[in-house]
Amino acid sequence: MSDKPEIRYCKKCGCELTSTNKKKLCENCRRDKNGLIKKFGTGAAALASLAFVVITKGKGGGLKK
Repeated sequence: MSDKPEIRYCKKCGCELTSTNKKKLCENCRRDKNGLIKKFGTGAAALASLAFVVITKGKGGGLKK
């Protein structure tokens, strides 16, 4: 057995990964992927709140004076 560390590459962009990285993607590709997930989640929440207002016809919630 050799003591040489195995050289691994990012699954998406092909850049060389650090020897301590246990993931298949580099930091930059993981950040991009997480950013897309975050944008999708924000859009889904906005759509759900809009649907709630339409379904309840704006009668629920609101501040009382």
